[in-house]
This record gives sequence, structure tokens and C-alpha cells, in this order.
Amino acid sequence: MNDNLENQSINADLVAAEIGQEGTSTYVDVRTVAEFATNRPKGRAVNIPIVFFHPTAKEVHPSPAFELVAQHALKKDDVLIVGGNSDSRVLEAATRLQAAGFLNIKILRKGVDEWREANLPLTGDNRPGVSYASLLTDARRTKK
Repeated sequence: MNDNLENQSINADLVAAEIGQEGTSTYVDVRTVAEFATNRPKGRAVNIPIVFFHPTAKEVHPSPAFELVAQHALKKDDVLIVGGNSDSRVLEAATRLQAAGFLNIKILRKGVDEWREANLPLTGDNRPGVSYASLLTDARRTKK
């Protein structure tokens, strides 16, 4: 991972301000679709999973469309705050976004876990333009 990303951690209170009504950043939630739909930080956010869990086989599979969806849904000069759960998915996603040309990346290292600890508002909002299914559909339509 790039040392630059190691130094880009941001705490949940700052994230809340940056993705709130007055903020201009976008929270990129890299958890699975099911995790995101259950709850996510309230504010400007999108779901772009870095992996998928196969429910029957209980196996993890990388998301083959991660970069495609990110490049379609986000602008290269946007400030992106990458978060998920307290695991390695966040750092992997941030590294892949950086490699795809996104340079303004911050990391909420403990993601939703830290958000909860700070008693910040959560939502289950998964409408079009926020949900992975809608972002993937738009990206694939545009790609053709």
C-alpha cells in the first residue's frame, strides 16, 4: 500500500461533517451489498463493494467491477472517504482507487464500527444512485 494512504486516516466526527449537508466529500462504503443495506453512515455515500460473499459456499470473491463502477460513479478530483468495517477491505479499496487515478482519498479506518462508537446517525437508505445495483447498471449501460 502507498505510504500516502497510511497517513490519510480521518475520524468519524470529521467524516460526518465532510459527507453531511454542508460537506463536499463522498463516503465510499466498500462493504457488501447486504452489509450496506443494513445500515450505513448518514450523508453523501455510495456502495461499491470490494468483495462479494457467496452465501452457499461461504467464500469471498473479489468484485470484478470495482474500478468500472468507481470510475463511472465518482469524479477523479472528488474527495473520497473510503470506509467499511474494521478489516483489510478498506485499505485494499483505497489502494485500488488510487491506482485507478483517484488522488483525494481519506480513510475511515474502522468504518461503520467507528461511526457507531461515535454515536453518529446511520441509515438504511439504498436508493438508486447510492446502491451498488444502480451504480453497476449505469456503469455497464454507459460502457456499451
